[in-house]
Amino acid sequence: MTSTEQNSPKPFLVWDTCEIAKRQATYLVETGEAADEDEGFSMACADSDLYTFEWEDLTDFLTETLKEINPDGYWHAEVENFGWRRQSGYSDFKTTDGRMFLNKILPNTDCTFNVFLDADQTIRIQNYHHDAPTGNEWYMIRPAIDDEFAEAA
Repeated sequence: MTSTEQNSPKPFLVWDTCEIAKRQATYLVETGEAADEDEGFSMACADSDLYTFEWEDLTDFLTETLKEINPDGYWHAEVENFGWRRQSGYSDFKTTDGRMFLNKILPNTDCTFNVFLDADQTIRIQNYHHDAPTGNEWYMIRPAIDDEFAEAA
């Protein structure tokens, strides 16, 4: 998928463990491995490999996207409404790895998030977690300009 295909109001990546479990439950019922959706959901929730594989797929795809839109990997990130205190801030960092990218941005807690890519190559992340359950925590990440990253060094 190229970045031009990702320019839409819909997220191009979603991390939602409940939806992952629901999809897997449906699959388990369809293949006869589970008698019904409830059993399939319980089986999916207990399958840690399921989440590991889904996470690897998501971060691998994000890595490809990051390298496409910013091969040098210098980023400027801003956040609005962070946590229960609804703080704002920014950070500059370097990475082309999807897993590290999310690690540099998102709080170290269980999160559900939607990732959008705007026409100007700005990545927007809408994040949900225990201190932001309504998804009002937003991250805007774009390729850094030289003097922004020099300040971070």
